[in-house]
Amino acid sequence: MTPSFLGTFVGQYLDPDILQKILLCIVGGMVLGCFHFGGLWFTLQKFCNAKSYGLIFIISFLLRSLVTLTGVFIIATGEWMGMTACLGGILIMRQIFIVRIKLPVASQVKGSST
Repeated sequence: MTPSFLGTFVGQYLDPDILQKILLCIVGGMVLGCFHFGGLWFTLQKFCNAKSYGLIFIISFLLRSLVTLTGVFIIATGEWMGMTACLGGILIMRQIFIVRIKLPVASQVKGSST
């Protein structure tokens, strides 16, 4: 790597326009992640005891996946850096949902056999 190549590389990827697009894609990915994992949580809370829960879960999965993937493609405008940033935002929201929604450990559930 020559210094001129490094300067070109850094100049290309630290361009304020590209950084702004990446930041917007991360935020958009977080919104999509909130929709996706919030919809999953809602489905599990409201329809777990329904008679046709299997069909409801499949429809929910397909709808959430369709909206999320379409949203990623629209937000990222088809560019790989934007899609990667959207994925990063979705994963950030996944971690937030995991931390915020604490499920009881199996050994602490009333009536567990362990």
